[in-house]
Amino acid sequence: MGRPETDLDPAQGPVPRFAYELRRLRQEAGGIPYREMARQVEVSVSTLSRAAKGEQLPSLSVTLAYVAACKGDTAEWEKRWKAVAAEVAAAPRAADGEEPPYRGMTRFEPGDSELFFGREQVVDDVLERLRARRCAAVLGPSGSGKSSLLRAGVVPRLRRPEPPEPGPAALRILTPGQHPARTHIGKLEPAGPGPTYVLVDQFEELFTLCADPAERERFIRRLLAARHPDSRLRVVLGIRADFYGHCLRYPHLVDLLKDAAVPVGAMGPAELRQAIVKPAATRNVIVERALTTRLVEEIADEPGGLPLLSHALLETWHRRSGRTMTLRAYEAAGGVRGAIAQTAEDVYGCLSPERAELARLILLRLVTPGEGAQDTRRPVNRAELDFAPEEEVGAVLDRLIDARLLTVDDGTVDLAHEALITAWPRLRGWVDEGRDRLRAHRRLTEAARAWDDLDRDPGALYRGTRLETVEELFGTATHGAALTSLERSFLDAARSARTRDRRRRRGIATALAALMALVLVAGVVAWQEGRTSDRRKVEAEARRIAAVADSMRFSDPVRAIRLSVAAFRLADTAETRSALLSAAMQRELDVFTVPDPEEGQAVHHLTADGRTLTTVTPRRVVTWDVRTHRRTHTYPGIGRPREDDDIESSTRVSPDGRIIALLGEDRVRLWDVRSGRVTQEVRSPGMPLEAVFGPDGRTLVVLGDDIEVWDLPRSRQILRVPLSQEDNIQDMTVSADGRLLAVCGDREPLRIWDLTERRRVRLPRAAEVASSSCRRHTFALHPAGDLLALATATGIRTWELASGQELLGLDVESVEALRFSADGRFIAVVTGVDEIQLWRTPARQESLLTQDPVFRHPLLSESAYALRVDVAQGVIRYASRNGTTVRSLHLGQTVTDRWRADPASAGKWSEDGRTLAVLHVKGGQRKLELLNGRTGRLISALPGAVCPSAYLGLCTEVMSFSADGRYFAYGPARSAYSPEAPPHQQITVWDVVNRRRHASLVLPQVKEDGSQPGISRIALSADGRRMVVARTLPDSLELWDVRQARLLRTVPRFAGPLDAGPLDGAELAFRSDGGKVVSTGNGVADLRSGRASRLPLGDEQTTTVAFSRDGRYLAVGDLQGRVTIWDGDLRRRLGVLAGANTGGRHGYGASVTALAFSPDSGLLAVGGNYGALQIWDTASNQAVGSALPTPGDHVLSLAFGTSGKTLHAAGTHVLLQKYDLNQAHLLKQACARARGGLSPTDWRTDLPGVPYRKTC
Repeated sequence: MGRPETDLDPAQGPVPRFAYELRRLRQEAGGIPYREMARQVEVSVSTLSRAAKGEQLPSLSVTLAYVAACKGDTAEWEKRWKAVAAEVAAAPRAADGEEPPYRGMTRFEPGDSELFFGREQVVDDVLERLRARRCAAVLGPSGSGKSSLLRAGVVPRLRRPEPPEPGPAALRILTPGQHPARTHIGKLEPAGPGPTYVLVDQFEELFTLCADPAERERFIRRLLAARHPDSRLRVVLGIRADFYGHCLRYPHLVDLLKDAAVPVGAMGPAELRQAIVKPAATRNVIVERALTTRLVEEIADEPGGLPLLSHALLETWHRRSGRTMTLRAYEAAGGVRGAIAQTAEDVYGCLSPERAELARLILLRLVTPGEGAQDTRRPVNRAELDFAPEEEVGAVLDRLIDARLLTVDDGTVDLAHEALITAWPRLRGWVDEGRDRLRAHRRLTEAARAWDDLDRDPGALYRGTRLETVEELFGTATHGAALTSLERSFLDAARSARTRDRRRRRGIATALAALMALVLVAGVVAWQEGRTSDRRKVEAEARRIAAVADSMRFSDPVRAIRLSVAAFRLADTAETRSALLSAAMQRELDVFTVPDPEEGQAVHHLTADGRTLTTVTPRRVVTWDVRTHRRTHTYPGIGRPREDDDIESSTRVSPDGRIIALLGEDRVRLWDVRSGRVTQEVRSPGMPLEAVFGPDGRTLVVLGDDIEVWDLPRSRQILRVPLSQEDNIQDMTVSADGRLLAVCGDREPLRIWDLTERRRVRLPRAAEVASSSCRRHTFALHPAGDLLALATATGIRTWELASGQELLGLDVESVEALRFSADGRFIAVVTGVDEIQLWRTPARQESLLTQDPVFRHPLLSESAYALRVDVAQGVIRYASRNGTTVRSLHLGQTVTDRWRADPASAGKWSEDGRTLAVLHVKGGQRKLELLNGRTGRLISALPGAVCPSAYLGLCTEVMSFSADGRYFAYGPARSAYSPEAPPHQQITVWDVVNRRRHASLVLPQVKEDGSQPGISRIALSADGRRMVVARTLPDSLELWDVRQARLLRTVPRFAGPLDAGPLDGAELAFRSDGGKVVSTGNGVADLRSGRASRLPLGDEQTTTVAFSRDGRYLAVGDLQGRVTIWDGDLRRRLGVLAGANTGGRHGYGASVTALAFSPDSGLLAVGGNYGALQIWDTASNQAVGSALPTPGDHVLSLAFGTSGKTLHAAGTHVLLQKYDLNQAHLLKQACARARGGLSPTDWRTDLPGVPYRKTC
C-alpha cells in the first residue's frame, strides 16, 4: 500500500485548489491506484502523483491523461486547466522574497558578476586592447549592454588580474556629466604604484550634457594622456554608437577609435541562451525551453534589445511557477516589447492625477531630446526636482524607483535605461509632443545655472526673442509647473530687467516714433503683401500634392504616403491634414512589380507566407523580398519545359518556394532551387496533368490517369485514388496538418480522404449536395483539418467534419476564391463583384451579429489570386497581372486578438473617453459594468441594472454620462406597450470616481390619471445635477433634480425617440448649457420656456443625435448613413455628410449608430453598424482622411480624448478601440510605413517649384 497523500488546503491558491479537485476526481472514480492509471494512459506513476501534489501546475497533457484515466470529461478539464494557468501566470509577483537574478532595465554592477553571462569574448577583447594600447573604447548601440559589460564584466576581471599582470592601484568608474573636467579632475590622477583604471561610462554625456567646447576638449586630452608610455593611467570609454560621428571631430579620439575600439554587437543565439538560462540557474530555477526559444527569436530581431530582454525576464521571474519560468508567465508579463510598458503603465495608473502629472514632469526632466540622434537620458541632482513639495516628489520617486524605472545614486536621479524612452509609448509620446519645448527647457536650465554661477549677473539674463520664446513656451500653468525655483527666479529677473530697459527706451522711442511711422508703414505693407503671396503659393502647392497623393493610393501606395507627408510639411491645411491621416491609416501598404518579368517565359509564385515572390524561368530562378522589393537570390534555371508545353503548364512551385515540380511525360521531377538540380523523381500513372504540394512541402499529389499521393521525405506512395474517364478534376488540396486530401470535380461532389488512415471521409449530406458542381478555389480545409468551407450560390457554408454539424454561414455574393488564414481564425474571399473580404471563421453557436465581413477592399476591376493572410504582420497580400505584381493591404485592428465571441448588447463612452459602460445580455442574464477606458479593467459592476424578467423583450437598459464623466445614470426602461406596469421605476445615478451610488430617482410608472407612460431614454446634464427623461404614450419630457430626486418641470407633447433596442445610438441629446433637448423622434424641447416643437432633423428616420461640447453644432445621423449638421440653436442646416455610408452590405448604406465631436468642435467622428468609422471636418463638411480601420463589428459609441488627439470607439465584439490622431505620431507612422520620405530627386519631380526639405 502506497503512502497516503499529504493534506491540501484549496484556499491556499489556484495550484493547490486544482490539485485538490484532481484528487477528488480520482476518489469519485473509486480511488483508482496510480499504477493502474499509469498503465491506462502510458504516463509514469511519479508524474501522475506529482500532478495532484499541489506544488506546481501539471502540464496540460499530464492533466488530460490524469482525467482520462479517471474517466473524467477531458474537454471540461482542459478549460479548467487553462483558467488556472492564466490565473497563475497573472499572479503579479512571487511571494518568496528571493532576490531576482535579473536586473531589469537597471545595469549590472560589479557585485553582479556571478549573474552576468554571454559577453565573455567581448570582455577578453577589451582587456586585450587595454594591455596592448593602454586605452580602449567600447562602442555599441543603446541597449547593447555597454554599461553592464564595463561594470560586471571588465571591473571584476581587473580586480582579479591573471599573473604576471599587476593588481590595480585604484579602479574608478565615472560618467562625464555637465562639467567633466571640473568634476572629475582628481579621478584622472594615478593613485600610486601600479595601474589606475578609469572607466568612463555614458561617454556620450560629453556631447549631450556638457555645453562648453573648451571643457570638453580639456577632458578628452586629460583622458587620453593615458596613452603615453610613462602614464600609470589606463582608460576605457563606453560610447554609444550614434555618437561615433561626434567623436570623429576630435583627432585624439579618432586615433583611439582606429586602434582600440571594441564593437559590441548583438548577442548570438548561444550567448543569448547563456544570458537567459544561467542567471536563473544560480537560484536553482529552470527556464522553460519554449520560453528560451521564444526569447532568442524575438531578441534576434530587436535592435538594442538587451534591456527589454532583461526587464521581460525580471517580470517573468516575479510571475514564475514554483522553480520554473514559463512561457505563459512571460506572455502575462507583456513580452519583450510590452513588459516595460506594462510595468510603467501599472505604476503610472496607480498614481493620483496630481502625482501622475508630477511623474510626467520628473520623467521629462530626465530626458535630453536628440539633435540628429536618439533621445538620451539626463541624470539630475535630486535637489533640481524642487518644482513640487518635497514629500510629493519623494513619494513619486519612491514609486518609480521601486518599479526599477528610475535609479538614485549618490543623490543623482536617472532613468534606469534609455530603453524606457522608446519602449514606453506614453513617455515616448510626451517627448515627441513636447520635443521643441524640451530643447528650450534644457537651454533655459543651463542659462539659469550659468547666471547663478556668475552671482546672478544681469548680463547673463535672457533678453529679446529668447525671453519671449521661453515665456510663450512656459507661460501656461501646466507648462510653467515644470520649472524649478532657480529657473523661475531667472525668468523673474529677466522680466524685471526687460521692464527697466523698456522704461529707458520709451522716451527715446517716443521722439523717433512719428518720423519712423510713415516710413515703416509703407515698407511693412509691401513686405506683408509679398509674404502673404508666398504663403498662398506654398499652400496651393501643398493642396495640389495632397490631391495627387489621394489619387495614387491604389496605384502607388508608398509614393502616395510620401507625398501626403510632404504636403503636410509644406502647409498645415484641412486638405493636408486629411491626406496625412489617410497616409497613416490607408489600407494599401505597397505594390511590388517584378522588373523585366519575361512575359510568357516565366512562372511567378507567391510563397505561402506572402513574403517572397519566386520567378521561375528556363535560365534562372529569382527570389524577391515583397516588402523591400529587393532581389534576395538568383539560382540556376530549370531548363526547357516539357515538349509542346509552356513553362506555366508544366511547372509547380512548393509553398515555401524551395522545390519546383517539373511535369514530364510519365513522371514528376523535383528540382531543388538552392542546389539547382533534380533531387527526386516520382513516377506517374500516365502523363501527369497536375501536381499539388501539401502546405509543408512534404506531400505531393499527382493527377494523371489516377490520383497518387506521395510522402516525399520517405519516397513512398501514401494513397492511390482510381479515376474514371468521366472524372474531370478541377482542384486538389491537402490540409495544413497533412492529414486530409480534398478533391474537387465538376461532375460529382467534393471528396475527402484521410491520408493517415487511407480511407474516404464521409461528408454531411448537405455538403455533398452543395458541392455537386465543384469549381476551382471554391473550397478550403481549415488548418486544423476539422472544418470544411464551401462556396455555394447562397454564400459560404461551413461544416464540422467530425460531427457533420453545419455552422453559421457567411453571406457572401458570388465567391471566386476562398482561403483560411494560417491560424484558421479568418477566411479570405475574392468575390465576383471585384472585392476582397475577410471574415471571421464561424464557431459553434456564433451570434448573428458577428456575421459581417471584418475587412473589405475593392479591386477596381483587377484580378486577384494567390491570397495570403499574414495575421502576424497584419497584412493581406495577393497577386495580380499574371503574378508579376503583388499588392499588400494593411489589416489594422481587423485581426485584433481582443475580439470577444459574446457580443456586447450596448455600450456608452464618457465624453472624455476615460470610462466605458457596457451591457452584456446572455442567456437571460443582464450585466452592466463600468470599465477603465485605457486598460479595460473593471471599475464597477453596477447593481440593479437589469430589466425585470417579466418584461424581457419589452424593456431595455437606458444610460447616460454627465459631460465631465463624473456621474453615470442608468436603469431599466419599460416600453409603453407592455401590458402591465409596476407602480414605480428606479433610475440610479452612480458616482464613477468614488464608485458608489450618488442618487436614486423613483419615477412613477402609473400616473394619477391611470395612464402608464413608458420611459424611452434619459440624458444627464453637463454637470450631472439634472436629468431629462423622455416619456411615451403620452409623449412628454420630464426634467428632474438628481440630488433632491425632485421633478422640476414637465414639457408636454415632446416627440421622444421611438422604442428601440440597445444597439441604437444616443437618441436624446442635452445641450451643454441645459437649454435644449433634442430627440431622434424629431422632438425639440426648450427647457427655459417649457415648450416642445417638432423639426424634421434629417431626410430619413434618424438614429442618433449629438451636440458638440460647446453647443455650437448638432449632428443628426440617419438610417441611410447620412449625417445632417445644424447650428446649435437649430435655426439652419449647415450641411449633410455622407457619414458612415462607406461599408454597408450588398450596396446598402451603414446606418449611423454613434457620433462624437472633438473638444474644440472641429472634428466629428461618425460610426456605423457595419464597422464603418469616418472623421469629418465640421468647418468644411469634408471627410478627414479615409475611413478608419475597424474590427468590422457594429460601432456602439465614440468619444474623443480630452486633447482631441485620440479617438475611442467601442464595438460589439471589440470593446476598446483606440485611434491616435496626434499629428506628430501620424507623421512618424506614415514615415515608417513608407520607409522614409521623398528623396531630393522625387521632390524635384513632384514639387519642381518648391525648395527641397527633409520630410521624415
